Amino acid sequence: MGVTECRNYYACNTLNSVLGIAVENETKENKMYKRDVQEIINICDNKKSVLPVVTFTLCTIQAGLSTCKAQIEDVNKLGANSRFMWGLKGDGYNYAKQNDAYLWGKMNHIKDTMGLDSVEACVEVVRLFMNVPNLGMVKASFVAQMFGFNVSCIDSHNIKRLGLKPSVVQTPPSKMSEGGKLKKVTAYVEMCQLEGTAYWWDTWCEYVAGNRANRALDTGDVVSRYHVECVDTVKV
Repeated sequence: MGVTECRNYYACNTLNSVLGIAVENETKENKMYKRDVQEIINICDNKKSVLPVVTFTLCTIQAGLSTCKAQIEDVNKLGANSRFMWGLKGDGYNYAKQNDAYLWGKMNHIKDTMGLDSVEACVEVVRLFMNVPNLGMVKASFVAQMFGFNVSCIDSHNIKRLGLKPSVVQTPPSKMSEGGKLKKVTAYVEMCQLEGTAYWWDTWCEYVAGNRANRALDTGDVVSRYHVECVDTVKV
């Protein structure tokens, strides 16, 4: 997808200048994403549940990645009453648990009928997971990414390193029209697909490895594997 095809012109032009989108990027081997997201998919397939991915995602919100496994262990014991399910996180956990079969079935229906790569499929699945309380557009996209969809989590780390305006990734406000929300999510998905989900996963893992919040996760490979460990720790 070229810049002229992307509806979010500011974001796309910024990505082109900062990342230097070129043919060479298409030949890069994205080993971590291919390996670890497939394991995450296998874990959830065995449990027929979205709860492992949603719970992990809720734990990542405004928290260091390296804390997530301990958070999950507490949530396994206490559910939404865990001290880590503060704010609307507990509501999100309860919604995902109570509507797990619906979310699982709908997500797989999108995958089976629309595939994993089209903008339309990714928009549909992101909007599905945005129904989970406390999951905005970016974190709903993270859930979708872990199920193999060609979208990604352009979080605060990526915003900082790319110099993007925060408004580019802000969740559409509830008062926005349905058409406006659709346009916003579509533009976000198109921006993600300029490089593709594997690129964003692997470069993010390398970027945060060993930072102040993740000293124990000192390489990109360790960061990526930790995602699998966290998802596998969630009890359904």
